[in-house]
Amino acid sequence: MVEARSAPPAQGARVARYDPKYLEPLARFYRLVWDPNATPEAIAAARADEARHNPAEPGAEIPTYLFLRGGEVLGHLTTIPVQVLAAGRARPGFWLIGFMVHPEHRNGPIGFLLMKEAVAELPLVLSLTVQTGPQRIFQHMKFAHLGVVPNRIRPLRSARMLARLDLDALGAGATGARRRILGLSRAPGVAAAAGTALDLALRASSALRSPRGRHEIAEEVPSRDEIDALWTSAREALAPAAQRDAAYLVRRYEVGAGSPYRWITARERGRLRGLLTLRAPRAEGDARLAGIRVATIADLVYDPREPAVAAALLRGAERSALALSADALLCSSGRPDLLDLLARRGYLAAPGNLHFFLRDASGELPGASQLSDWWLSRGDMNSDGTF
Repeated sequence: MVEARSAPPAQGARVARYDPKYLEPLARFYRLVWDPNATPEAIAAARADEARHNPAEPGAEIPTYLFLRGGEVLGHLTTIPVQVLAAGRARPGFWLIGFMVHPEHRNGPIGFLLMKEAVAELPLVLSLTVQTGPQRIFQHMKFAHLGVVPNRIRPLRSARMLARLDLDALGAGATGARRRILGLSRAPGVAAAAGTALDLALRASSALRSPRGRHEIAEEVPSRDEIDALWTSAREALAPAAQRDAAYLVRRYEVGAGSPYRWITARERGRLRGLLTLRAPRAEGDARLAGIRVATIADLVYDPREPAVAAALLRGAERSALALSADALLCSSGRPDLLDLLARRGYLAAPGNLHFFLRDASGELPGASQLSDWWLSRGDMNSDGTF
């Protein structure tokens, strides 16, 4: 959508921080490139709500940058404020989101100029992106590219998947019996039998290889006090990570009519030991994957030193995903401990698409970090809506 060019803007054009006086042109821009029903009133109400829940600076406007020319908005970049926990300290950080450029002005300098303004003001910025345009800008502006977050996918209804999809693309990590089943599935008329065999093999392997514990699994939203207690107990082992307390999680993964989210909990003698948020698959399936229905693990909170808790959460997620008629379950993480557990439960390697970028102008983060250090999920930066 945007390119890393630094040519000067046309005369009279400029980048400005959002101000209510831009509501009318911003609504017109949104209607053109994003939401055909956008109104100034709805935008103002949404921004006021975001300011009330701003974890980086409570009550302050969410940083948003607009490229303006002649009273019209031609470009847009906004943020999701978070508290980033690292080395025992929380620091304000900002996910960069909402790169949008007027269709007639793409492939020019607008994206670069928006980003330049944002990083001049914000000390710690992060991004998970699949778009090549922003990636070029980040690299040009000396962001640290920590890598591509690995994807893992667990077939749940393998017969339907085999009938629609070449599982070699999703089964790059399959070996032994699983690889033979995938190969046999290409023979005419055997997809159903091969799918049943694959499901049985995955269940048997998961049961044998996953750590076990005495955990009660439920589909429920815990109390805020329980969520905060869990986060407090687990955060040092999860860091570096964006804060996942009740104030963030309950708002981010709101449940109710029309919500795509389900919460899975693991308890031990009534005490909350872990939670998982699951995003339901699209009813129509994913067009890029021949219409298969993929549920997504949006977020996970547990102490990674307790793999049996994570195994219980995954069992609960797989069960709930099946109840939602999902054909497969997707989980994305760079943490070796979680990736190892996913492999034990039969999750197959799939091509990664989320690039993680970081720019710490404050110098407050402790030393250099790598992707495997960070506790990331597809829910970060609202990245759970696509595969």
